[in-house]
Amino acid sequence: MWLFKEIIEMKDLSKYKSNDFYLSAVCMSAGCHLESLNRENRDFVEFVFKDSPDKCISIISKHWTGTLKVSSKKLIEAINQLKTRIHSNV
Repeated sequence: MWLFKEIIEMKDLSKYKSNDFYLSAVCMSAGCHLESLNRENRDFVEFVFKDSPDKCISIISKHWTGTLKVSSKKLIEAINQLKTRIHSNV
């Protein structure tokens, strides 16, 4: 249910947005493109993807069911990229 709540709250339905660091890393490692970081709320970073919510939700669903196939190298690279962007304010 949390996933659907996140989508309903999105203002721009052409882009996927998430506050979840690791699910954002999963999306990136599966080929989604990070557009920007939203820091309006100082307690959380919102990851904004260029990809449609449908594409990202499909990837996340495959992740939770254990059917998503991504290389461990891509996942680690995505985690490192997100950490770098968060801490360098890029």
